[in-house]
Amino acid sequence: MPKRSSFLITIGATIGSLCEWYNFLLYGYLAPIISQLFFPTQNKLLSLILTFFAFALSFLARPLGGLLFGWIGDNHGRQHALLTSLALIGAAALGLALLPTYQQIGIASPILLCTIRIFQGFSAGGEHTGSAIYLAETAPANRQAFWVSLVPSSTAIGILISSLTALALLKHFSSAQLLSGAWRIGYFAGFLLCLISFCWRLFLPESPLFQKPNDNKLVLAELIKSQTNFKKLLFVFGLSSSWGIMYQILFVWMPTYLSQIHLLSHAQTLSMNSILLFIFALLILLTAWIADYVNKDALLKISAVALLAFAYPIFKMLNTDSLSLVYVGLGIFTLLFSIFLSTAWINMVQAFPVNIRYTGLSLGFNLGLAFFGGTCPLVVTWLIEATGSKTSPAWYMIFAAVMALVCIQCYQTQPSPTTHNGDSKL
Repeated sequence: MPKRSSFLITIGATIGSLCEWYNFLLYGYLAPIISQLFFPTQNKLLSLILTFFAFALSFLARPLGGLLFGWIGDNHGRQHALLTSLALIGAAALGLALLPTYQQIGIASPILLCTIRIFQGFSAGGEHTGSAIYLAETAPANRQAFWVSLVPSSTAIGILISSLTALALLKHFSSAQLLSGAWRIGYFAGFLLCLISFCWRLFLPESPLFQKPNDNKLVLAELIKSQTNFKKLLFVFGLSSSWGIMYQILFVWMPTYLSQIHLLSHAQTLSMNSILLFIFALLILLTAWIADYVNKDALLKISAVALLAFAYPIFKMLNTDSLSLVYVGLGIFTLLFSIFLSTAWINMVQAFPVNIRYTGLSLGFNLGLAFFGGTCPLVVTWLIEATGSKTSPAWYMIFAAVMALVCIQCYQTQPSPTTHNGDSKL
């Protein structure tokens, strides 16, 4: 493949995931501000819980979006689905940027916020998975893990930009200015980013494995009725659930945890998070490059076992008075999770045959994010409140690692995935 074509394809495919997660998780980083504007109560923790509840709602809408964009991608082409999802992601970002506060329109404000977040989750339902599928089907045969890893790596960069945006807003504007509307700048920037990305994506060629437009209305039935496909759906669901819990704890909820529980400044925790995200993006590419040369299934299992073993010690480090130990704990978590994520992604993408791949991956992945990823900040915040223990989120990490190991073990006993033409893997 010519270098120019490779550049066009990789940037065009991954830039959508960058936009998706920038806009999607900016909400999490601005949660302390948003909670005051849209969920004002005397209890700050309750306001934060309500804010994370709206955060969870957006994840619950993702499976429905996954079904729609999966159907479009499997029947009318990967590029068509990716264009549509990106356009809707941009529309949701603009909606949040223009949303009136509780003080301006009363109870209608949090209702509209929840509605836009639901729409945002719906529109993002096929973006992340569609990008990974498109790259896997376009990549050289011996570089599939690396090419697919560009999606989670670009996601990390999108979250990094989101974190840096929140940090810049906190540093350049006073609390009064942020509460009066400066926080909206981040979402206006997100909308502009989506617009530029959409124009770039217009020039993407279709996936070489997508044959021709068809009208397969029974993709969902094929997923559920076929025992083999249903087991693959459960495998993707389990891995994405574990993925969602780990990701949310490390990169979305952690800044709030450190600032609210340990009384570190919001700016300080976002700076820490930004450094980790940059390292994480590089580590994903490195571990995926290695996975193309070694046994990626073994790497996946080893990383899950390591996350299980280190979960509690990591949270013990986070609960010391030493900032150095906090960095060490987060660094270990980042390294282990980068190995898990890079190997989990290629396994999930390769699980389904080509003709139902977009629907199968999007549905399974987004169901996992909806049930476990999106609710994670709410659950771990509640765990601390209910138990009184600052290390209690470690048990949710352990649960996620065990779930991943069960899915890996069950899936590896199944026959190797094949395409609808009978070719191994992709």
